Amino acid sequence: MITADDIKKLIKDGEGLHLEVKACKDKLPKDVWETYSAFANTRGGVILLGLTEHKDMPLDQRFELTGVSDSYKVITDFFNIVNNKQKVNRSVLVDSDVRPVEVDGVTIVHIRVPEADYRQKPIYINNNLQSGTFKRMHEGDRHVTDEELAMLIRDSSDNADGQILNRYGFEFIDVDTLHGYRNAFNGHNPGHIYEKLSDLEFLRNLGGYGSNPLQQTEGLTVAGLLMFGKSVTIHQVFPNFRFDYLNLIGIEPGDSKKWNDRLTDDGRWEHNIYNFLSLALNKLLLTLPSEGKLRGVVRNDGGDLYEAVREGFINTLTYCDYRINGVLRIDRRSESIIMRNPGTLRISPERIYNGDYTQARNSTIQRMLRMVGFGDNIGSGFRKILNAWKSLGYSHPDIHEESEVNEVWLTLPLTKNENTVENSTVNSTVNENTAENSTINSTINGNKVENSTVNSTVNENSTVNSTANLTALQKDILNLIKGKPEITIEEIAVRIRKDRNAINYQIKKMKEFGIVEREGSDKTGQWRIIKEKTDL
Repeated sequence: MITADDIKKLIKDGEGLHLEVKACKDKLPKDVWETYSAFANTRGGVILLGLTEHKDMPLDQRFELTGVSDSYKVITDFFNIVNNKQKVNRSVLVDSDVRPVEVDGVTIVHIRVPEADYRQKPIYINNNLQSGTFKRMHEGDRHVTDEELAMLIRDSSDNADGQILNRYGFEFIDVDTLHGYRNAFNGHNPGHIYEKLSDLEFLRNLGGYGSNPLQQTEGLTVAGLLMFGKSVTIHQVFPNFRFDYLNLIGIEPGDSKKWNDRLTDDGRWEHNIYNFLSLALNKLLLTLPSEGKLRGVVRNDGGDLYEAVREGFINTLTYCDYRINGVLRIDRRSESIIMRNPGTLRISPERIYNGDYTQARNSTIQRMLRMVGFGDNIGSGFRKILNAWKSLGYSHPDIHEESEVNEVWLTLPLTKNENTVENSTVNSTVNENTAENSTINSTINGNKVENSTVNSTVNENSTVNSTANLTALQKDILNLIKGKPEITIEEIAVRIRKDRNAINYQIKKMKEFGIVEREGSDKTGQWRIIKEKTDL
């Protein structure tokens, strides 16, 4: 049940990624359908009808409750139109999503637009796929680009990498890569029926080669070429295809040294998925501490940390959209691992954290990797990462979209979450100093210099304690800054779903505490964390 208080809370922070406010008396605003399409194609949102916005007023006075004079007519018209295929290609609503709410003597119509299932997208209006598809950006609706529309259409399928590339035959496969995979396959699946197959039949059974008699097509599939193909051919078919691994441990912004180690397309190796996985994952794991555990009688080096990093790596490969411009990039930074892939999340980060999952964008590649022991296909990969990071005491992993550049970022912090330990240590130190101060006062009357020194120590420790006790919002801001030092206040506001002014205020307080500072301009500069042991 939506209440008047709920409405007031919604408008308190103004319009944003998930809220749109429109004036309305007895007739639906024409642009309400652009917002409907945008919310359904992005992460959902709420439309409030019956409020007038005064953009020149302060935020707390910006929205006037003018009300809807005939809510029954407006709601009836809305449902009639949303179910009219000539106006809207698909309704994602149920009756309870639209409700009239009495607020201070006027009626506001509350419309909750859920995000459409990825198989239902794109949601478009006016019977025009090209010009009638919108997405939500900040507090506005905008047409999707041609590339974004193509992404939505591709994502409506669960087997994007199963497409047959007609006339691209086995000669475009790098045989050394395929044989390396087959060796791993035989070791992981001893006695498997695939062992005796020819290379071509082996590839066909994996889903890397196919034929369609009805369409008269035959050749490598997208998965087959990307996994085992020759670099030249891959770049002909996928000109935007690129991988990058960077070891940035100890490298600071502005350093003359740009990286410690890099794996990229430099002509020294066949630039395909399996080779990148084999080479880059080894480089990455060698930078991490390794523990040895016995499972039965077999020693498993690396433990939970290695398993979780492998899962993150595999997810990055199998959920990547290889057809759009961008780089699949793995950064090993001093205090984190950042895995970036072109594409978007098929469901919201909140649903992912809650244990929900979708089919991988590249399900054939996922199956190929699973057959040699990488990952699983039952959706437990991200949960495995969360559980591992919790058990290891690291700060919480972050997964989010960089919607302006169509990338997904997974940040795995490698810093310990020391809230309890640090607070306990600080409080203990304060108590010790307080006791010492009491002893000095009782034994050395008038020793103002020493007494002052002790009080100074107590005050200093109290300041540390107040710094450690950041608010939840400040902790969220700090985690974003640690994962992406160049992040802007506008980006932080979008990611945390707070008003920009609220983020500005919190960062101002964090600067006053001496926790962070900005180096360079607001657009091209970077954040620097001053207190490394802030409570996260």
